[in-house]
Amino acid sequence: MSAVDEIVQHHRFIESWLRGEENPSDVSAFLDRHTPDFTWYDPDGSSADRTALADVMTKAHGSAPGLVLEIRAPRVLLDRDGLVVATYEEHQRTPGSSTARRAVAIFVPEAGARNGLRWRHLHETWIHDAAPA
Repeated sequence: MSAVDEIVQHHRFIESWLRGEENPSDVSAFLDRHTPDFTWYDPDGSSADRTALADVMTKAHGSAPGLVLEIRAPRVLLDRDGLVVATYEEHQRTPGSSTARRAVAIFVPEAGARNGLRWRHLHETWIHDAAPA
């Protein structure tokens, strides 16, 4: 089980999805990587559950042609008592902009899940002083 592998693979899909390179029917496999009670706090402070995530992803398909998404400094903070907590930076570049955010993700182990983990919670915060790579 590797939270770092899961973070990188998850974001490879998101990058392809936002570029419009993934089949729209693949969103269900993406959503299945999240627990039914998944919660997400985005960098602007709003919160979403798995149902709202499905809506966001469906509407965002193909919304960022040329997107380059880079994961930096992924690491596991805690792996104990049925929870895995990891942190990473997500840097996004499009032809017209760049953004960066720090994230803390909580995973729950699950046999049969990719990398043995499902996403339970994600909390993202803007990095305002991040320079593009």
